[in-house]
Amino acid sequence: MRATCLCVRCCIECGVEMIRFTLFRVQVSIHSSLWVMLVLLGCLFTGVAAGWAGVALFGVALFFCLLSHEMGHALVGRWLGGGRPEVFMAWLGGDCCNETAQLTRWQGVMMTAAGPLASMVLPLVLVWPMIALVVGNVWTGLSITIGFVPGYVPAELLEVCPPMVLLFGVYLVRICVWWSLLNLLPVYPLDGGRIMHGLMRSPVSMHRISLTFACFLLCFFLLLGAWWMVFIMASLALLNYSCMKQE
Repeated sequence: MRATCLCVRCCIECGVEMIRFTLFRVQVSIHSSLWVMLVLLGCLFTGVAAGWAGVALFGVALFFCLLSHEMGHALVGRWLGGGRPEVFMAWLGGDCCNETAQLTRWQGVMMTAAGPLASMVLPLVLVWPMIALVVGNVWTGLSITIGFVPGYVPAELLEVCPPMVLLFGVYLVRICVWWSLLNLLPVYPLDGGRIMHGLMRSPVSMHRISLTFACFLLCFFLLLGAWWMVFIMASLALLNYSCMKQE
């Protein structure tokens, strides 16, 4: 998820030391707040039964999902428009900056769409080959990997695959798929909203559509009792309402 620049930039400018490394010639900076959120979400979504090992595996899977997402933005943006991209990760999101890139409007849309696409491809690169190797068939491995999305795990797979490896695979597939689908919602500043921003001429219309979708999804998740998503959609609705008034 590409968080609002304000959230990430505040972490960057607060003076707290970050972890920094270079990946595929892209500078990556990680604020300590990201680790806090990974642990909190691991505790929230894995439950007591998985234990701390489950929390750790969930956090690692979510980290790989977020990193692949931002690297998708960075690498495609550099390929299309050059420049020197940088990735900043804080709280539960990131920001890919490449101020020296020369991108057309359509190239900007492609760069934005590359983030969710990279997250969707990650399980196909890491999990599908592992499952195919265990079951001995490429297409059976693909069908089992797709079955991880709703949480279906064949009983025979539990007998031949190490439990922790299998749990990590399930977490990675489910997080990457659902996180990417969430990001493609037409709500600014999610990637779907940014794509809509690149395609539309009127910022006011874009924020109005984003506000409508956010309010609809807020009511939907409220009926489901998904309070975490209610909080996210309420925050996005307020953000778009504020931006619409400013425009």
